Amino acid sequence: MVKWALAFVCIWATVLSVSVVTYAHTDNSEGHSRVTADNDTLHYELFIDFFELGRVVDLGVTPGVPQNELKKALQTKQTDVADYLESRLEVFVDGAKSEGHIVNTDVEKYLEREYAHITIDFPTSGRGSKSIQINYSIFFEDNDPMHRNIVNYELGGDKGQFIFNAGTREFHVGNGTILGQISRFVQLGFHHILIGYDHILFVIALVLGSRKIGDVLKVITVFTLAHSLTLGFTALKLVDIPAKIVEPLIALSIAFVAVESLFSQNSKYRLWAVFGFGLIHGIGFAGALKLTGDITMKSLLSILSFNVGVEAGQALIILLLFPILLLIRRFRWSGMVQGVATTGIAVFGLVWYFQRFLS
Repeated sequence: MVKWALAFVCIWATVLSVSVVTYAHTDNSEGHSRVTADNDTLHYELFIDFFELGRVVDLGVTPGVPQNELKKALQTKQTDVADYLESRLEVFVDGAKSEGHIVNTDVEKYLEREYAHITIDFPTSGRGSKSIQINYSIFFEDNDPMHRNIVNYELGGDKGQFIFNAGTREFHVGNGTILGQISRFVQLGFHHILIGYDHILFVIALVLGSRKIGDVLKVITVFTLAHSLTLGFTALKLVDIPAKIVEPLIALSIAFVAVESLFSQNSKYRLWAVFGFGLIHGIGFAGALKLTGDITMKSLLSILSFNVGVEAGQALIILLLFPILLLIRRFRWSGMVQGVATTGIAVFGLVWYFQRFLS
Protein backbone atom coordinates (compact mmCIF):
# COMPACT_ATOMS: atom_id res chain seq x y z
CA MET A 1 0.00 0.00 0.00
CA VAL A 2 2.83 2.38 0.89
CA LYS A 3 4.62 1.80 -2.39
CA TRP A 4 1.49 2.61 -4.40
CA ALA A 5 0.97 5.77 -2.38
CA LEU A 6 4.53 6.78 -3.14
CA ALA A 7 4.02 6.06 -6.83
CA PHE A 8 0.82 8.12 -6.86
CA VAL A 9 2.59 11.09 -5.24
CA CYS A 10 5.57 10.86 -7.61
CA ILE A 11 3.43 10.63 -10.73
CA TRP A 12 1.25 13.59 -9.80
CA ALA A 13 4.28 15.63 -8.76
CA THR A 14 5.66 14.99 -12.23
CA VAL A 15 2.42 15.96 -13.96
CA LEU A 16 2.06 19.15 -11.94
CA SER A 17 5.69 20.05 -12.51
CA VAL A 18 5.34 19.66 -16.26
CA SER A 19 2.30 21.91 -16.21
CA VAL A 20 4.12 24.57 -14.19
CA VAL A 21 7.67 24.39 -15.56
CA THR A 22 7.41 25.14 -19.24
CA TYR A 23 11.00 26.13 -19.96
CA ALA A 24 14.28 24.46 -19.08
CA HIS A 25 16.06 27.64 -18.02
CA THR A 26 14.74 29.83 -15.22
CA ASP A 27 17.08 32.79 -15.37
CA ASN A 28 15.10 35.23 -17.52
CA SER A 29 16.91 38.36 -16.42
CA GLU A 30 20.39 37.39 -17.59
CA GLY A 31 21.58 39.84 -20.23
CA HIS A 32 24.63 40.66 -22.27
CA SER A 33 26.30 43.70 -23.77
CA ARG A 34 28.67 44.76 -26.53
CA VAL A 35 30.78 47.85 -25.85
CA THR A 36 32.91 49.52 -28.52
CA ALA A 37 34.25 53.01 -29.10
CA ASP A 38 35.51 55.27 -31.85
CA ASN A 39 37.30 58.62 -31.54
CA ASP A 40 34.51 60.55 -29.85
CA THR A 41 31.75 58.06 -28.87
CA LEU A 42 31.35 54.96 -26.73
CA HIS A 43 28.67 52.66 -28.16
CA TYR A 44 26.89 50.49 -25.58
CA GLU A 45 24.63 47.74 -27.01
CA LEU A 46 22.46 46.41 -24.19
CA PHE A 47 20.51 43.14 -24.43
CA ILE A 48 18.04 42.44 -21.60
CA ASP A 49 14.96 40.25 -21.36
CA PHE A 50 12.05 42.25 -22.80
CA PHE A 51 9.45 41.21 -20.24
CA GLU A 52 11.84 41.60 -17.31
CA LEU A 53 12.29 45.18 -18.50
CA GLY A 54 8.48 45.35 -18.67
CA ARG A 55 8.36 44.69 -14.92
CA VAL A 56 10.05 48.03 -14.20
CA VAL A 57 8.92 50.05 -17.23
CA ASP A 58 5.31 49.78 -18.38
CA LEU A 59 5.74 48.74 -22.01
CA GLY A 60 2.03 48.07 -22.50
CA VAL A 61 2.32 44.56 -23.98
CA THR A 62 2.02 41.01 -22.67
CA PRO A 63 3.81 37.77 -23.63
CA GLY A 64 2.55 36.10 -26.78
CA VAL A 65 2.12 39.14 -28.99
CA PRO A 66 3.97 39.28 -32.34
CA GLN A 67 7.53 40.54 -32.30
CA ASN A 68 6.70 43.59 -34.43
CA GLU A 69 4.33 44.75 -31.69
CA LEU A 70 7.11 44.35 -29.12
CA LYS A 71 9.39 46.49 -31.29
CA LYS A 72 6.70 49.14 -31.65
CA ALA A 73 6.07 49.18 -27.89
CA LEU A 74 9.79 49.59 -27.17
CA GLN A 75 10.02 52.49 -29.61
CA THR A 76 6.88 54.12 -28.22
CA LYS A 77 8.15 53.86 -24.64
CA GLN A 78 11.73 54.86 -25.51
CA THR A 79 11.59 57.96 -23.29
CA ASP A 80 10.45 55.91 -20.27
CA VAL A 81 13.16 53.34 -20.94
CA ALA A 82 15.76 56.11 -21.19
CA ASP A 83 14.57 57.57 -17.87
CA TYR A 84 14.93 54.15 -16.21
CA LEU A 85 18.41 53.53 -17.61
CA GLU A 86 19.73 57.05 -16.94
CA SER A 87 20.86 56.33 -13.37
CA ARG A 88 21.37 52.57 -13.81
CA LEU A 89 23.78 52.54 -16.75
CA GLU A 90 26.40 55.27 -16.40
CA VAL A 91 29.66 55.98 -18.21
CA PHE A 92 32.38 58.16 -16.71
CA VAL A 93 35.21 59.47 -18.89
CA ASP A 94 38.21 60.79 -16.94
CA GLY A 95 35.95 60.99 -13.89
CA ALA A 96 33.22 63.07 -15.57
CA LYS A 97 29.82 61.57 -16.32
CA SER A 98 28.96 61.31 -20.00
CA GLU A 99 25.30 61.93 -20.85
CA GLY A 100 24.17 59.06 -23.06
CA HIS A 101 21.22 58.91 -25.42
CA ILE A 102 19.40 56.00 -27.06
CA VAL A 103 20.10 55.82 -30.79
CA ASN A 104 18.31 52.59 -31.64
CA THR A 105 15.93 49.99 -30.19
CA ASP A 106 15.09 46.54 -31.46
CA VAL A 107 13.81 43.15 -30.25
CA GLU A 108 15.68 39.89 -30.86
CA LYS A 109 14.65 36.35 -29.96
CA TYR A 110 17.17 33.97 -28.42
CA LEU A 111 16.53 30.63 -26.69
CA GLU A 112 12.76 31.08 -26.60
CA ARG A 113 12.94 34.60 -25.16
CA GLU A 114 12.62 38.08 -26.57
CA TYR A 115 15.43 40.48 -25.70
CA ALA A 116 15.25 44.24 -25.86
CA HIS A 117 18.28 45.41 -27.86
CA ILE A 118 19.00 49.00 -26.88
CA THR A 119 21.93 50.94 -28.31
CA ILE A 120 23.12 53.93 -26.28
CA ASP A 121 25.83 56.38 -27.39
CA PHE A 122 27.99 58.15 -24.79
CA PRO A 123 30.09 61.12 -26.05
CA THR A 124 33.79 60.92 -25.12
CA SER A 125 35.31 63.76 -27.16
CA GLY A 126 37.57 66.35 -25.56
CA ARG A 127 38.33 64.24 -22.51
CA GLY A 128 42.13 64.09 -22.31
CA SER A 129 43.41 60.61 -21.42
CA LYS A 130 39.94 59.05 -21.68
CA SER A 131 40.00 56.61 -18.79
CA ILE A 132 36.60 54.89 -18.84
CA GLN A 133 34.45 53.58 -16.00
CA ILE A 134 31.05 51.92 -16.51
CA ASN A 135 28.52 51.62 -13.65
CA TYR A 136 25.72 49.08 -14.09
CA SER A 137 22.76 48.73 -11.68
CA ILE A 138 19.93 47.50 -13.92
CA PHE A 139 17.35 45.30 -12.11
CA PHE A 140 19.43 44.76 -8.96
CA GLU A 141 17.26 46.81 -6.58
CA ASP A 142 13.89 46.84 -8.30
CA ASN A 143 13.54 43.44 -9.98
CA ASP A 144 16.21 40.77 -9.54
CA PRO A 145 19.24 40.87 -7.22
CA MET A 146 20.56 37.77 -9.06
CA HIS A 147 20.64 39.53 -12.43
CA ARG A 148 23.90 39.38 -14.40
CA ASN A 149 25.09 40.98 -17.60
CA ILE A 150 27.97 39.52 -19.61
CA VAL A 151 29.95 42.28 -21.32
CA ASN A 152 32.14 41.87 -24.40
CA TYR A 153 34.21 45.00 -24.87
CA GLU A 154 36.71 46.41 -27.35
CA LEU A 155 37.86 49.80 -26.16
CA GLY A 156 41.04 51.19 -27.65
CA GLY A 157 43.61 48.43 -27.46
CA ASP A 158 41.81 46.60 -24.66
CA LYS A 159 39.57 43.62 -25.45
CA GLY A 160 37.90 41.15 -23.14
CA GLN A 161 34.89 40.12 -21.11
CA PHE A 162 33.40 41.29 -17.84
CA ILE A 163 30.34 40.25 -15.81
CA PHE A 164 28.19 42.74 -13.94
CA ASN A 165 26.29 41.40 -10.93
CA ALA A 166 24.86 42.82 -7.72
CA GLY A 167 28.26 42.59 -6.02
CA THR A 168 30.28 43.92 -8.97
CA ARG A 169 28.68 46.99 -10.48
CA GLU A 170 31.71 48.98 -11.59
CA PHE A 171 34.00 48.23 -14.50
CA HIS A 172 37.20 50.24 -14.92
CA VAL A 173 38.54 49.60 -18.42
CA GLY A 174 42.11 48.34 -18.27
CA ASN A 175 42.11 47.79 -14.48
CA GLY A 176 40.69 44.26 -14.33
CA THR A 177 42.64 41.40 -12.73
CA ILE A 178 43.11 37.87 -14.04
CA LEU A 179 41.96 36.41 -10.72
CA GLY A 180 38.79 38.50 -10.81
CA GLN A 181 38.00 37.38 -14.35
CA ILE A 182 38.52 33.72 -13.45
CA SER A 183 36.31 34.02 -10.38
CA ARG A 184 33.45 35.70 -12.26
CA PHE A 185 33.38 33.14 -15.09
CA VAL A 186 33.67 30.14 -12.75
CA GLN A 187 30.64 31.52 -10.90
CA LEU A 188 28.81 32.01 -14.21
CA GLY A 189 29.41 28.39 -15.28
CA PHE A 190 28.36 27.07 -11.86
CA HIS A 191 25.22 29.22 -11.92
CA HIS A 192 24.38 28.20 -15.49
CA ILE A 193 24.23 24.54 -14.48
CA LEU A 194 22.13 25.17 -11.38
CA ILE A 195 19.48 27.24 -13.22
CA GLY A 196 19.33 24.94 -16.25
CA TYR A 197 16.71 22.27 -15.55
CA ASP A 198 17.52 20.48 -18.80
CA HIS A 199 21.21 20.01 -17.97
CA ILE A 200 20.37 19.02 -14.38
CA LEU A 201 17.88 16.38 -15.51
CA PHE A 202 20.34 15.00 -18.05
CA VAL A 203 22.95 14.51 -15.30
CA ILE A 204 20.33 13.00 -12.97
CA ALA A 205 19.24 10.57 -15.71
CA LEU A 206 22.86 9.50 -16.14
CA VAL A 207 23.20 8.90 -12.40
CA LEU A 208 19.89 7.01 -12.14
CA GLY A 209 21.08 4.67 -14.88
CA SER A 210 24.32 3.87 -13.03
CA ARG A 211 24.58 1.08 -10.47
CA LYS A 212 28.05 1.81 -9.04
CA ILE A 213 30.17 4.87 -8.42
CA GLY A 214 32.53 3.55 -11.10
CA ASP A 215 29.68 3.68 -13.63
CA VAL A 216 28.91 7.26 -12.62
CA LEU A 217 32.53 8.29 -13.06
CA LYS A 218 32.65 6.70 -16.52
CA VAL A 219 29.54 8.41 -17.91
CA ILE A 220 30.34 11.78 -16.34
CA THR A 221 33.92 11.66 -17.62
CA VAL A 222 32.71 10.90 -21.15
CA PHE A 223 30.04 13.61 -20.93
CA THR A 224 32.57 16.14 -19.60
CA LEU A 225 35.09 15.38 -22.34
CA ALA A 226 32.44 15.72 -25.04
CA HIS A 227 30.83 18.94 -23.87
CA SER A 228 34.23 20.51 -23.15
CA LEU A 229 35.25 19.92 -26.77
CA THR A 230 32.22 21.54 -28.35
CA LEU A 231 32.02 24.30 -25.74
CA GLY A 232 35.53 25.33 -26.71
CA PHE A 233 35.04 24.86 -30.46
CA THR A 234 31.77 26.82 -30.44
CA ALA A 235 33.13 29.65 -28.29
CA LEU A 236 36.17 29.82 -30.58
CA LYS A 237 33.76 30.03 -33.57
CA LEU A 238 35.08 26.79 -35.09
CA VAL A 239 31.58 25.30 -34.79
CA ASP A 240 28.40 27.24 -35.49
CA ILE A 241 25.09 25.39 -35.12
CA PRO A 242 21.93 27.48 -34.57
CA ALA A 243 20.22 27.32 -31.18
CA LYS A 244 16.95 26.33 -32.88
CA ILE A 245 18.64 23.02 -33.81
CA VAL A 246 20.70 22.50 -30.66
CA GLU A 247 18.03 23.24 -28.04
CA PRO A 248 15.48 20.64 -29.24
CA LEU A 249 18.28 18.05 -29.45
CA ILE A 250 19.30 18.79 -25.86
CA ALA A 251 15.73 18.13 -24.76
CA LEU A 252 15.60 14.95 -26.83
CA SER A 253 18.85 13.76 -25.23
CA ILE A 254 17.18 13.92 -21.80
CA ALA A 255 14.29 11.72 -22.93
CA PHE A 256 16.61 9.26 -24.69
CA VAL A 257 18.96 8.78 -21.72
CA ALA A 258 15.99 8.39 -19.34
CA VAL A 259 14.32 5.75 -21.53
CA GLU A 260 17.65 3.99 -22.03
CA SER A 261 18.13 3.91 -18.25
CA LEU A 262 14.73 2.27 -17.84
CA PHE A 263 15.17 -0.52 -20.35
CA SER A 264 18.87 -1.17 -20.95
CA GLN A 265 21.13 0.05 -18.16
CA ASN A 266 23.98 -2.20 -19.28
CA SER A 267 23.86 -1.24 -22.94
CA LYS A 268 27.30 -1.37 -24.55
CA TYR A 269 26.35 1.68 -26.60
CA ARG A 270 25.59 3.87 -23.58
CA LEU A 271 28.95 5.63 -23.42
CA TRP A 272 28.82 6.41 -27.14
CA ALA A 273 25.33 7.88 -26.74
CA VAL A 274 26.50 9.95 -23.77
CA PHE A 275 29.47 11.21 -25.80
CA GLY A 276 27.25 12.21 -28.72
CA PHE A 277 24.77 14.02 -26.54
CA GLY A 278 27.62 15.63 -24.60
CA LEU A 279 28.78 17.24 -27.85
CA ILE A 280 25.32 18.77 -28.24
CA HIS A 281 25.17 20.01 -24.63
CA GLY A 282 28.56 21.69 -25.07
CA ILE A 283 27.21 23.81 -27.91
CA GLY A 284 24.33 24.81 -25.61
CA PHE A 285 26.76 25.72 -22.80
CA ALA A 286 28.70 27.97 -25.18
CA GLY A 287 25.57 29.97 -25.91
CA ALA A 288 25.56 31.22 -22.32
CA LEU A 289 28.97 32.86 -22.83
CA LYS A 290 27.86 35.05 -25.77
CA LEU A 291 31.47 35.84 -26.67
CA THR A 292 31.92 38.22 -29.59
CA GLY A 293 34.89 39.67 -31.42
CA ASP A 294 38.31 38.15 -31.94
CA ILE A 295 39.66 35.31 -29.83
CA THR A 296 42.26 36.49 -27.32
CA MET A 297 44.04 35.02 -24.30
CA LYS A 298 41.41 36.73 -22.13
CA SER A 299 38.54 35.07 -23.98
CA LEU A 300 40.29 31.68 -23.79
CA LEU A 301 40.62 32.19 -20.05
CA SER A 302 36.91 33.06 -19.84
CA ILE A 303 36.00 29.84 -21.69
CA LEU A 304 38.22 27.69 -19.45
CA SER A 305 36.94 29.32 -16.26
CA PHE A 306 33.33 28.94 -17.35
CA ASN A 307 33.88 25.24 -18.04
CA VAL A 308 35.42 24.77 -14.58
CA GLY A 309 32.26 26.26 -13.11
CA VAL A 310 30.10 23.89 -15.18
CA GLU A 311 32.09 20.90 -13.89
CA ALA A 312 31.75 22.12 -10.31
CA GLY A 313 27.98 22.36 -10.74
CA GLN A 314 27.80 18.83 -12.14
CA ALA A 315 29.95 17.52 -9.29
CA LEU A 316 27.64 19.12 -6.73
CA ILE A 317 24.57 17.46 -8.28
CA ILE A 318 26.25 14.04 -8.24
CA LEU A 319 27.57 14.41 -4.69
CA LEU A 320 24.08 15.27 -3.45
CA LEU A 321 22.17 12.69 -5.49
CA PHE A 322 24.20 9.49 -5.58
CA PRO A 323 24.39 8.88 -1.80
CA ILE A 324 20.61 9.34 -1.59
CA LEU A 325 20.16 6.91 -4.46
CA LEU A 326 22.37 4.31 -2.74
CA LEU A 327 20.29 4.68 0.43
CA ILE A 328 16.97 4.30 -1.40
CA ARG A 329 18.20 1.17 -3.20
CA ARG A 330 18.30 -0.67 0.14
CA PHE A 331 14.50 -0.83 0.14
CA ARG A 332 12.28 -3.15 -1.91
CA TRP A 333 10.25 -0.28 -3.32
CA SER A 334 13.36 1.49 -4.66
CA GLY A 335 12.87 0.12 -8.18
CA MET A 336 9.39 1.60 -8.40
CA VAL A 337 10.51 5.02 -7.16
CA GLN A 338 13.47 5.07 -9.53
CA GLY A 339 11.24 3.99 -12.41
CA VAL A 340 8.71 6.74 -11.71
CA ALA A 341 11.47 9.36 -11.39
CA THR A 342 13.12 8.26 -14.63
CA THR A 343 9.77 8.24 -16.42
CA GLY A 344 9.14 11.77 -15.15
CA ILE A 345 12.50 12.91 -16.56
CA ALA A 346 11.61 11.35 -19.93
CA VAL A 347 8.30 13.26 -19.89
CA PHE A 348 10.10 16.53 -19.21
CA GLY A 349 12.49 15.86 -22.08
CA LEU A 350 9.70 15.12 -24.53
CA VAL A 351 7.65 18.15 -23.48
CA TRP A 352 10.65 20.43 -23.91
CA TYR A 353 11.53 18.80 -27.23
CA PHE A 354 8.14 19.47 -28.81
CA GLN A 355 7.98 22.90 -27.20
CA ARG A 356 11.33 23.92 -28.69
CA PHE A 357 10.80 22.17 -32.00
CA LEU A 358 7.48 23.93 -32.58
CA SER A 359 8.50 27.38 -31.30
